[in-house]
Amino acid sequence: MNETQLVGTHPIDEDVSVAGELSPEQLQQASQQGFKSVINLRMPKEKGFLPDEPQIVESLGMQYAHIPVNPSSLSGELVAQVSEQIDQLPKPVLMHCSLGLRSAGIGLLRAGIDQGMTAEEFLQRTEAMGLNFNDRPGVKQFFVDYITQHLEQLGEPNDEHE
Repeated sequence: MNETQLVGTHPIDEDVSVAGELSPEQLQQASQQGFKSVINLRMPKEKGFLPDEPQIVESLGMQYAHIPVNPSSLSGELVAQVSEQIDQLPKPVLMHCSLGLRSAGIGLLRAGIDQGMTAEEFLQRTEAMGLNFNDRPGVKQFFVDYITQHLEQLGEPNDEHE
């Protein structure tokens, strides 16, 4: 194990890493490893939600943002809201949810759109991170559709005319 990386985190790029559920001890470790901000995407009624997470994070000298993301209600507006928070918060940012699917998906969307990542590349990258969307087909479809739509808007070679 790489001692400089918090267990269970996956770097998306130099600004953002993602994780699943975090304990107070893991938040402390994140602070010690140089994270400047935490974004929590969990819904308040999810099992394991830490109601005192804002106080824990701020007591450790990091900034905190909570954007509740219901997996069944993913939208472009939520992705934009999370991206805006990432842009505004001090870096690096640790973004988390319960299993890591929402945080990794949104983090990869943000980075992947800029890089022209295809839906297939997106799924390969999440798979390489050990994340499995097969139990969440609606979430997987949202991410695939979002990437495909943005590539088409950018005029990437998804059409037959080059």
